[in-house]
Amino acid sequence: MGYKTFAYNAKSPVKSEDIGPGQIGIQHLNPGLFLEIQLVKTHTHTGVDSQKLTSDATPYMVRGYKLEEREERGTATWTGSASPSGSIVLTFGNKFSEIPTVIATPAGGDANIQVVVGSVSATGVTIYWKDDTGANQTSVPINWLAKGRM
Repeated sequence: MGYKTFAYNAKSPVKSEDIGPGQIGIQHLNPGLFLEIQLVKTHTHTGVDSQKLTSDATPYMVRGYKLEEREERGTATWTGSASPSGSIVLTFGNKFSEIPTVIATPAGGDANIQVVVGSVSATGVTIYWKDDTGANQTSVPINWLAKGRM
């Protein structure tokens, strides 16, 4: 089985006479995908929370996404006397109606720092960190993201 050679064939340009009033003509777009794009309506994000996502805002575009979900995210920094491990207790800005999914990653670029999420509730989370080399740290920044029902 060998490699195939791909050739580039230029598509014909869309001309102004191909576009009707209030329409965008994209000739080389899959019709099903074009229909989905037409159904998308604009929504905005403010602060750390997104706007409420309802089923009529983006029909069929968010399959598998629980309606009325939101995200909170940020960077928390553990500071203290020199230690090879520690934890940060975070309180969410707004309470979730269910226990959210929370992920966390080291933000400082130190490949020796491991981060684990534990003790998640609807109101907050505890994030544990450890330096794999046993080196003492005095400041450990951690990025976190919580996603769940409003």
